[in-house]
Amino acid sequence: MPDKCGESLAGRQKGKEKMQQEMNKSRLRQRLLEQRGALSAAQREQYSREACAHLLACERLMDADVILAYYPFRDELDILPFLEEAMRRGKEIWLPRTIPTKREMVPYRYTGKQMLAQGAYGIWEPDPTKAKPADTGRLEAVLVPGVGFDRRGGRLGYGAGYYDRFLASLGHRPFLLGVGFSVQVVEQVPMEPHDILLDGVVSEKGCWQT
Repeated sequence: MPDKCGESLAGRQKGKEKMQQEMNKSRLRQRLLEQRGALSAAQREQYSREACAHLLACERLMDADVILAYYPFRDELDILPFLEEAMRRGKEIWLPRTIPTKREMVPYRYTGKQMLAQGAYGIWEPDPTKAKPADTGRLEAVLVPGVGFDRRGGRLGYGAGYYDRFLASLGHRPFLLGVGFSVQVVEQVPMEPHDILLDGVVSEKGCWQT
């Protein structure tokens, strides 16, 4: 049995490793946000159109009838053309509403921008006075935004953990597809044991599944 000194040393080492990993995540997050922000408006528009075409061509995604997506914010990849075409094809689209006081997000069915309001972070989110929370048991696929991705399904988020907690709370696993520009795809994203791997990633260069 380790003595108290051994336990203390092991604890300190573990703490150092966790701190180093957080520093690595922070540096990578900053670099990828800068690279995404360096894309011109014309590039973001073109790459977003190309990525939306790949989303519509993704058979596993389009086999889903209920899809949780996101409303693009700032210089994120714009998936609005995909949302409009998916709804035209009869897909049920949900968007999340974040609740900062509880550090959680709640999905609502998206029917158009008229049912949205700006949330705590300035993101357009469902207005709870105009819609009811969706039944997460019906969820079949999730389009997951992020800062960085890798081809093994790793994802680097914005640091608040909303998606990790939401996905962990589900009683089943939907198809998880990361969405971002190719400049956001790296060789390896730092992962922790509780992080949930994605099933694939879409960028303007195509769709690949892990």
